[in-house]
Amino acid sequence: MKVQSTTPFDLNAYTHSQQRTGQANPSNQPTMITGKFDLSHDTDTVEISNASRQLASSDVVNHSAVYFGTVQINESLERLLKGQSSEVKETVYGIIQSNLITEVTDEGHRSALLELGLTQAQYIADNYMKGDQATEFMNTIRQIGAISTTRTINPETKQIQYNTPPQRPVGAPEDYVDLNYMMRKFQPQTYDKLQDAIVNNKDWSSILQNFAKQASTNQAWIKEYREDATRPAGNLPAKNRFEQADTTDLNSFVHAVKEMITRTDSPNNKLLIDNIEAFMRKLKPEGKAT
Repeated sequence: MKVQSTTPFDLNAYTHSQQRTGQANPSNQPTMITGKFDLSHDTDTVEISNASRQLASSDVVNHSAVYFGTVQINESLERLLKGQSSEVKETVYGIIQSNLITEVTDEGHRSALLELGLTQAQYIADNYMKGDQATEFMNTIRQIGAISTTRTINPETKQIQYNTPPQRPVGAPEDYVDLNYMMRKFQPQTYDKLQDAIVNNKDWSSILQNFAKQASTNQAWIKEYREDATRPAGNLPAKNRFEQADTTDLNSFVHAVKEMITRTDSPNNKLLIDNIEAFMRKLKPEGKAT
């Protein structure tokens, strides 16, 4: 799996005059520019290689990718999983990769996996977290689940893309504005020019600064941006077929989920059985948290 994200920029701090190449370059020094707006990442693009598509679920069960949806989501997951075992961490990121942000194309399969993934996350919350920590964890997982419903496929590149809401980096002031989101929403042609300039190492900074000046004085844009920031990115299913599963312990949970799956004659059944078994394999070495 190859994960790509738009490049984060910060107009309140330093920006690089060229793309990072991984090589030392004394002339490629950061420069200070002024302004209150920030350009930050708002879309993850996921590419699945042909080789990855051919792997069986058991082959990838111990190699889950780490998800970076927004700065806040990433920070929340890292903080909540700090101190947890490697099995629990792997299971959480496995839920995201196998149930929420997936390469599955069939809408029925994706919906069923999403419901099961939310239920698996509830098992983690009930058995490995307590109180506010468990509540925040489920809120974060639901955010990722909502983002997963915004999935689109670029008709030219065939890349899978997910929209994320406006975001405010950890520690940023309350009046922070995600300039990247605003540009994409209000001036998509300018956004395309910016991306082209970044990719082709052209003068992207002038495009960015000109838009920042324009956006900072457009109260209608700012008002709509603030409204967007309070809305969820997508829509979770109204009803979850697995939500009544017993989360007392792992064996009871897996047994209950399998019973729910086999009660219905659905083309999703094998996919879901494989998925819950992969979940169990990840957590099998762990006992229930006390």
